[in-house]
Amino acid sequence: MKIISLFLLMISFLYSNELTPISIQLKWKHQFQFAGFYVAKELGIYEKYGLDVNFKEFDGKFDPLNTVLTNQNNFGIDDSSLIYHKLNGADIVAIFSVFKSSPIALFTQKELDTLTSLKNKNIEFAKNEISNISINAILKSQDIHVNAKEHTFYSKSFIEKESDAIVGYLSNQAYFLEKENIKYNTFLPKDYGFDFYGDMVYTSTQFAKQNPKIVKDFIEATKEGWIYAFNNIPFSVNLTYEKYNTQEKSKEALTYEANILKSFSSYSKKDFGNIDKSKIKEMANTISLIYPQKFKNMNLDDFIWNEKEALNDFYKNYYLTKNKEFTVCIQDSSFPIDGIDENNKLIGISGEILNNIAEKFQFILKPIKIDDYKKNIQNVLDNKCDIVTITAEDSYKYYKIMDRSNFYLKSNLVIITKIDKPFIENNILENKKFVTRYSVFKDYLTSHYLGTNILVENDLEKIISMLKDDEVDGFITDNITVDRLIQKFGYGEFKISGFLNHIEPIKGAFAIKKTKPELKEIINFGLENFSHEDIEQIEEKYKVTRYKEVINKDLIWKIFYTFLFILITILFFVVFLKRKNDELNEWLNSTIEGVALFDNGKLFKANNQLLKILGYDNFKEIYNKSYSDFVATKDYHIIKQKLKNDQEPYELTFVKKDGTLIDGLVKGHNIKNSNKRISTIIDISELKNTQRKLAELNLNLEERIKEELQKNHEQKAIMFQQAKLAEMGSMMNMIAHQWRQPLNNISLIVNTIIIKHKKENLSTETLNNLKINFKQQIDYLSNTIDDFQNFFKPKKDKEFFVLKEVILSTYNLIKPIFESNRIKFNFYSNISDVTYYGYKNELYQVILTIFNNSIDAFKENDYLNKTVDVTLEENEKNLIIKVKDNAGGIKDELLEKIFDLYFSTKTKKNGTGLGLYISKTIINRHFKGEIKASNIDNGLEIIITFPKN
Repeated sequence: MKIISLFLLMISFLYSNELTPISIQLKWKHQFQFAGFYVAKELGIYEKYGLDVNFKEFDGKFDPLNTVLTNQNNFGIDDSSLIYHKLNGADIVAIFSVFKSSPIALFTQKELDTLTSLKNKNIEFAKNEISNISINAILKSQDIHVNAKEHTFYSKSFIEKESDAIVGYLSNQAYFLEKENIKYNTFLPKDYGFDFYGDMVYTSTQFAKQNPKIVKDFIEATKEGWIYAFNNIPFSVNLTYEKYNTQEKSKEALTYEANILKSFSSYSKKDFGNIDKSKIKEMANTISLIYPQKFKNMNLDDFIWNEKEALNDFYKNYYLTKNKEFTVCIQDSSFPIDGIDENNKLIGISGEILNNIAEKFQFILKPIKIDDYKKNIQNVLDNKCDIVTITAEDSYKYYKIMDRSNFYLKSNLVIITKIDKPFIENNILENKKFVTRYSVFKDYLTSHYLGTNILVENDLEKIISMLKDDEVDGFITDNITVDRLIQKFGYGEFKISGFLNHIEPIKGAFAIKKTKPELKEIINFGLENFSHEDIEQIEEKYKVTRYKEVINKDLIWKIFYTFLFILITILFFVVFLKRKNDELNEWLNSTIEGVALFDNGKLFKANNQLLKILGYDNFKEIYNKSYSDFVATKDYHIIKQKLKNDQEPYELTFVKKDGTLIDGLVKGHNIKNSNKRISTIIDISELKNTQRKLAELNLNLEERIKEELQKNHEQKAIMFQQAKLAEMGSMMNMIAHQWRQPLNNISLIVNTIIIKHKKENLSTETLNNLKINFKQQIDYLSNTIDDFQNFFKPKKDKEFFVLKEVILSTYNLIKPIFESNRIKFNFYSNISDVTYYGYKNELYQVILTIFNNSIDAFKENDYLNKTVDVTLEENEKNLIIKVKDNAGGIKDELLEKIFDLYFSTKTKKNGTGLGLYISKTIINRHFKGEIKASNIDNGLEIIITFPKN
């Protein structure tokens, strides 16, 4: 306690100036609930803002609201009932909310654990019904009627179970109940959607309107007090315990209260104390529903205090009506920071800002221009200046009679030297001698560069003389005025030789007479309307406009003539290139060949003959097209090969604009050291057509007849050869699927041996295991080959075989392909194993062809739940094999054609038109049966029927 008292005594000495007396009415007895206010008072925070605050403890004798409305107290504290009073016409404004949510709660006996269990129960409410708004809200929302009892403000009746429930605060009642080891339940209004503010600070509308500065300062000081209180709870608890403990609470109780209330405050956030308009509106709606009476004032637009509007209104309508003119002391040698024009108007960065503020608040600025630095200081000391345009850091304290505004300008320091001096690298200032104009610059530099030799000289002419005579190594000034200074004293003589950007920039503000604190607030208020970007824009404006003098005329003329010479040279070169380009175009268009220039495979230049050959009207139609856009598809492989290098002339088939094909003779040449290629094209269509006609005429009739006979014979041979090739292709595809996994396994085994050998941990046992695994994979590959050899081995003799085994064996060969395409195979049979005497391998081929067709159909029509169903049936005379898929079927008009020679429904790359034709031939001739196709259930069904034997 002695330490706290001594500390508080020291604070009182620091703030012994005349203070404005302020009183605040508390909503209850002294406790930690108001600790932030105590801290702000006892630590001198209120005094720092010029306030002498006195607390009025609640005693129940007077209505706290009425004491504020009648000016007995300046400020009061209340909860959500404040909105009720506002709705009923109370002329008040809420300025600050200590708690973002109210800690008020409904405490119930342990057995009453639901709201509905409280029906018709005895509940202690505060005597003032309005104080129970949030609790009444949750009860009414659940349509629960209770018996209200007057609150005793202590928990004794609840502990003795004389009351079923009690309204209280989590920061107080909870502590006492836990202290007595009483089990209880709590119901919080915010859990039911009624999140009300707790402890809102308010004042009368009249007081706020007439004293906005006091209200603003009171808010800022109170915020500081609460932030300190919550960040230093032991100190705040001790302070409350020692000086504000009329309830004689223990430190334990106060600490408990502090920690609970801390969780309900947003003290650590930027919006601490802010009151949200939408939340107030929701609270007002709730109150109007609870108390369905006609309120005097449903408009709450003026309930929340608007600091900016209030200050703006006060300064315009009160202070500035009596104070219209203010003197401004400037130094024109500090341009562009400040200055004055020929009309005696402020200019420069500070001038722009002050003029803007003066225009907004409608007051007059009277500049006082003094070029002499010392005389300007004397004017300030002689009380002639209300405002000084620029004061760096804390230099305003030198005047003693001046205060400063918020900072509006930042500037790094730079070093000016003679033109022949070297640049000062790495900002090394040791062992050098410098001069600066201002003491604040010297103090700032010596605090960052220990041992630096820096002189202070206010006279600019003397500083320039010292630089010229090498009395100093450099002149240190700010980077805003430096260009102006060098411009004034000669670009040919001085330069910037160093930037001190690695230290914090020096900040600048306005200095304002202490006797006019309102003027300081007006300027600060005006500065708030300038964003960082606004200040930068003003600075940039003066960077552009400040160089008014013509400098180094000889250099300007040299630059001009150099630029003119370069411009004329460029123009001459452009004209020359245009003439050459015109000549080139004329040469290109006079050739009989079509000429095309390509860059990275894209056409960027062509002559008129090329357009004529390809049938285009203008170059825009073919600009940026590639080689393949002009060549027939069948010749893609030729053009791809020929583009690799220069070639002798070769023939290509071209596609004209209308789609017709023409024959062309082409020669190409790659231009060295570039991606460009030039190609020439001659249309040889007529020549090629003539050659074809002559060839036809040279063939006699006998040769043509022999040729036709030979063609017929060869056609059949080709047909069966193609079928065999297709069959081999299918076989290779199947083998590839069967071999893929074993080959992967073999690769893994070999890699394992190599890795283990490199790491020298390949044991004999591991090697033997790997060898056994390797042999198993090789055997699998060999067996696969044997299976396929047996399947495709041609057999001319009939043999006995089981039909079911043929079908399933065929499926097993291509099972990996079915699985990779996610096709489900189903086999159905209503007969026992039937043995047939016939050509087994040919039946294999027929079934394999049908399976492959289903696979190809699924690839072209990707459906979900793909299936192939095979059914083996019999009747009295015949055996029947049905193969059905759900791959979409084929068009009805094509059903009769699918067994024709060379007819295929597949794409050109996938179909030969031989598979089903040969299958039909095999079934008709070798099995004396028939094969038919039909669309069924969104798929195709192939039915093979042949007689029993």
